[in-house]
Amino acid sequence: MPDEMSEKVVEILSAKECETVVRNALKLSSDESTKLLSYALEKGSNELVGFMGEYFKLRVQIADEQSPEGTRELCCFVKSVPVSNELQRAECERKNFFRKEICAYTAILPNIQKYATTKLSAECYYTRSDLLVLEDLFAAHLGYRHLASDEPYTSRHIKLFLTHLAQLHAGSIAWEEKEGINIGKQFGDSLFELVLIAENEWYVTGAKGIIYLAKNYRKFQTPEKQSLINDKLFALLMDMQKYTEPSTTSRNVYLHRDSWDRNIFFKFNTQHQPTACCIVDFQQSRYAQPGLDILFFLYGQTTASERKLHMKEYIEHYFSELQARFKELELPADIITKAELLEDIRRAHLPALVNMAITKPLTMMPDGLSNKWRAEEQEKFDYYMNTQRDEFFQRIMEMDPTYESKIMWPIEELIEHLIQNPDLCQ
Repeated sequence: MPDEMSEKVVEILSAKECETVVRNALKLSSDESTKLLSYALEKGSNELVGFMGEYFKLRVQIADEQSPEGTRELCCFVKSVPVSNELQRAECERKNFFRKEICAYTAILPNIQKYATTKLSAECYYTRSDLLVLEDLFAAHLGYRHLASDEPYTSRHIKLFLTHLAQLHAGSIAWEEKEGINIGKQFGDSLFELVLIAENEWYVTGAKGIIYLAKNYRKFQTPEKQSLINDKLFALLMDMQKYTEPSTTSRNVYLHRDSWDRNIFFKFNTQHQPTACCIVDFQQSRYAQPGLDILFFLYGQTTASERKLHMKEYIEHYFSELQARFKELELPADIITKAELLEDIRRAHLPALVNMAITKPLTMMPDGLSNKWRAEEQEKFDYYMNTQRDEFFQRIMEMDPTYESKIMWPIEELIEHLIQNPDLCQ
């Protein structure tokens, strides 16, 4: 959700659709009227990395007799299948990214929100099969923003977000318990695995990228590690989907599962301390045990040394917040026990490391490079994403000498985890 906008773009929303957006945003009844004076769609900032879509801001001028100017402006965030990149658009449509997210915003999140005491996600005002119109979290009256590049995640940020996950997870259980539904069964057609599956060429390309980076990494030039990398790693990576499936013995919850920093928004008090957070982008959402959500976040926003010192504390915090929500919602405390959570966390370590090893090289690209290559080298960038990344890594390493050090830590942790747990490679 960019706060700086660039040039005007071709219209992808009609005036009638904009009126629907306004009516939904203002929660107008059928007998209440409104008058649109003008609307404009502006392309999002080039700083926003859009791997699964293209981003715009919609500004609508509405007649308002209560305003001194006689008008008011409604600003919304628009997420569309790519309109300027045919290859990326075809990929989004082929993989049904938007079907999953439309279901999340229209059918799942509003019901979970009923059982939460904090705002979980941006409100959705309008959907089509190829786009969503959401409230703009950057709007002044909402007051959310991303952390700046020089603002580190502190323990306060981390615990606040883990509390947010506990609200999401407990809310999903409350919805099931109090309204007699099963999220996994009712929305199974939309809660499919998109990422960690052998049928996804993007994932297979990422897996081959892990092997390429690991094979050539100076710290891995030992017979034991080279044997693991060359003989066992690819087969292991092609078997990740089993870690993402719903449990048949323990409680499952609704998962966001894509909590990198651009999908997390914080609100701050006058002392610049974070007081609330909100999440966007549910294209990777699933129905499974909570460990995947917890570790995908912690591996994405903490260092190895931080996790060594504070992992137990963070997991304790999440569990305490989850139990507090269960009590407030009058749910049994043992719906998820401490022992079940710890076993779930243990099992989730491997897919969390694999996810980070594949995504970190993409999220750590130099600012604006993804959008630049997508615009100027469409076919080559599609090749990098869905066929082979060797040249991709080489080009960025030549541009940024620090790139390798930024992207290798999850691969280092992955290899060490597999050496310490050889049964995982059997």
